[in-house]
Amino acid sequence: MHRRLTLLASAAILAAGPAAFAQTRQQPAQAPQAGTPAGRAEVVTGQEFMRMVAMSDRFEVASSRLARETSQDAKVKQFAEHMVRDHTKTTQELQQLMQQLPGAGTTAGTPLPNGRESQGTQESGQITNAQGGPQHEGLDERHTTLLQQLQAAKGAEFDRLYARQQVAAHQQAVDLFSNYSRSGDTPQLKQWAEKTLPALQEHLKLAQALQQGIQG
Repeated sequence: MHRRLTLLASAAILAAGPAAFAQTRQQPAQAPQAGTPAGRAEVVTGQEFMRMVAMSDRFEVASSRLARETSQDAKVKQFAEHMVRDHTKTTQELQQLMQQLPGAGTTAGTPLPNGRESQGTQESGQITNAQGGPQHEGLDERHTTLLQQLQAAKGAEFDRLYARQQVAAHQQAVDLFSNYSRSGDTPQLKQWAEKTLPALQEHLKLAQALQQGIQG
């Protein structure tokens, strides 16, 4: 009797095996780490690519200007100066490229979600969108939150958060440019993405080295 029950139990386990195995193989999606940009690696349209690049550059320049002025660490200040210079250059290149692409002009002026226009000036440090919400340096809500987290941090905490944000942001930028350079829908943008990718990969290496140096 005991042996029969054992055989029946074994048969039941085998019958449920595939479903049970599939369930064990499923891994829950990991939420983005607090204080870092959210990842997005799929191939996007040319319009979305330009909007994402413009927003990424705005965040890079705004956060790195803050780091340049706030941090007391010479390595952080040097890295931040490098980011301000390079991402300002990338913004200028993108704007020139947009002028050459039919229908891309509006993206250059309004890199906000859903094409919302911004009001105010960059010098004010805070820009308000058409719906009245705060937009630091013309940033969308997610990047505004990241910048506010950085503004609230002090001392060594600021340096660690800035470095962590930079690693995450540049990893996402490398993924975005790499994917678009391979599978993008606009030849001019694909060529520019391929040309710009090595600089972003170098930025990622520098950000990772900065993070390790701060933690180390």
